[in-house]
Amino acid sequence: MTISGIDSAASSIDNYTSAASGNNTLGEEDFLTLLVAQLENQDPLEPQDNTEFIAQLAQFSSLEQQTSTNDKLDELISSQNSSSQVASFSLLGQKVSTETDQIYLQGDSLELGCTLDQAAPEGSLKVRNDEGDLVASFSFTDLEAGDNFIQWDGTDNAGNPLPKGLYDLEFNVSDTAGNTHKAQPVVKVTVDEINLDSTDSLLITDAGDIFLSDINSVMTP
Repeated sequence: MTISGIDSAASSIDNYTSAASGNNTLGEEDFLTLLVAQLENQDPLEPQDNTEFIAQLAQFSSLEQQTSTNDKLDELISSQNSSSQVASFSLLGQKVSTETDQIYLQGDSLELGCTLDQAAPEGSLKVRNDEGDLVASFSFTDLEAGDNFIQWDGTDNAGNPLPKGLYDLEFNVSDTAGNTHKAQPVVKVTVDEINLDSTDSLLITDAGDIFLSDINSVMTP
């Protein structure tokens, strides 16, 4: 027996489902629309099984809870990002440190060095331009466990100011046995400006732009 309208309704539901699948998502509204269409167009001689219907309602309830949870998580993340961005303004004029192998030189007030777990008799820091040429080098002796830094004014080995641009840092230390090991370069620099990004705050410094999340420590100048 054919019930008038059921075939066309089923076709409409199939089309709706295909459209939703094209977006790779089936949201709360989509699910509810399909459920209502199914109820409105069911065969009155063979109504939908109660067990199946209850299962679909439970599925809808689960989808609704998940949507609500996702919305609350988005609100929480947004709130945390806003709090971090507001807090970043307190860093204006403060000196911060960050681990990096590369800087974008755009000023003349920064400190270069490394932080060591144990003392070392000597070490060296090399600065290369974006073409790989050695433009500045520094020697360290009697390095202590902890911070070891030198003030750099952005000049080359001859004392000439270097142009703005990218520079690579390489720090090596020698142990008591004479073996050479690479150490992670660290830069200390004053924050001149704060740029608010959608996800993180950007600190503008003489060593380039540094994300707030990449800061290791903050020092009062």
